[in-house]
Amino acid sequence: MNYKNFQYPLETEYLSLAGQLKNEMLINHLKNNTTDLNDLIVMAKSSFIPNLFDMAIRLEKVDAAVCSFKLGMYGLCADCEEEIEYSDLEQDPAQPRCQSCREHSRYHHV
Repeated sequence: MNYKNFQYPLETEYLSLAGQLKNEMLINHLKNNTTDLNDLIVMAKSSFIPNLFDMAIRLEKVDAAVCSFKLGMYGLCADCEEEIEYSDLEQDPAQPRCQSCREHSRYHHV
């Protein structure tokens, strides 16, 4: 299946989220200008600021999807490695799991 139409929007969302997270962390005085993005994600997830937490979670999910393109594994479920339904990827291009695995482990994964 051709997933290339998802790659650019995911990369664009990644860059946008990374910029937003850096700005929000500065606004909330939780970082300096030299803090690494991975450290920012950890800090945002532990900040108890809902917007930062949600942004960090989404950034991790989008980053994983972008990386899966690089590995040639985009569109495959992170759990069972079966293909994720195209319609699910249209709804959320960063979706890491197939419908079956999402239902099976809905209490274990975000």
